[in-house]
Order: sequence, then C-alpha cells, then structure tokens
Amino acid sequence: MDAEQERNWAIACHLSSLAWIPLSLVGLGAIPFVNLIAPGLVWYFKKEESKLIDDHGRESLNFQISMTIYGFAASVLLVVLFFIVAVFLLAIGASDGNPIAIVLGIFSGLGLILGVTILGAIAIFQLVVVIFAALKAKEGGMYRYPFNLRLL
Repeated sequence: MDAEQERNWAIACHLSSLAWIPLSLVGLGAIPFVNLIAPGLVWYFKKEESKLIDDHGRESLNFQISMTIYGFAASVLLVVLFFIVAVFLLAIGASDGNPIAIVLGIFSGLGLILGVTILGAIAIFQLVVVIFAALKAKEGGMYRYPFNLRLL
C-alpha cells in the first residue's frame, strides 16, 4: 500500500464516524451507533495493512466510544433532572398557582434548555475535532483527540 492510500484510509477512519449525518438526511439517521460501527469496520479490516491506519483507527474509535459515553451520560442526567422537577411540581401542587411551583417550572425550562445546549455542544465539538483529525491524517501526522478515553 502506498503512502497516499494509507493516508486515505486513515482519513476514512475519522470521517466515517460522521456517516450519521448523510444517513439522517435520507431518513436513516435512527441507525444506532453508526458513529462507532463505521470507523470500527474501517479500522478492523485495514489495521493489519498499516501502522498509520491502525493508530488513526484506534484513536478514532476510542474517541467515538468516549463521545457516546459522554452523550449518554448527559442524556440520562437530563432525563433524571426533568423527572425530579416534574415530581416536585406535582407534589407541591403546580396547578394551584403556587409560587414555588412557578419558580420550579421556570428552572425546569431553563434546565431543559441547558441540557439540550450541552448535547448540541457535544455534537458540534465532535464534528470539529473529527475534521481536525482527518486533516492531520491527510498530512500523514497523528492527532490525539481531547477528552479521549484510551480504551483500545
């Protein structure tokens, strides 16, 4: 395998994790864990052919696993907080115009907005650093993702 092919497969290790974007545009965005499966397949089938591909594939897959864990944790936290506030609102009689219930309702709404913002920030961060990693792979260099759990 020549150097250009190596770099192209290393780039594919990173950019394949974004396969959920075009799949979403054609109505297939609900396929779970595409961000893990696509780079995992590229890495699995090409890792023996090149050290560069092996390194980039491992780094990309570790990052996607990390982002999946972070996104899942943020989602669970958001749901738990939402239900806790809902239970408090029911317990203190939100329908009676109770001022505490009104304040809790406002904070609940703000918390929901904050939670969605955090999930959006994770997605944008993921997109940006994947592009940086692909550009580094194009140069033949190595990119180390920030906040990456080294599991593989």
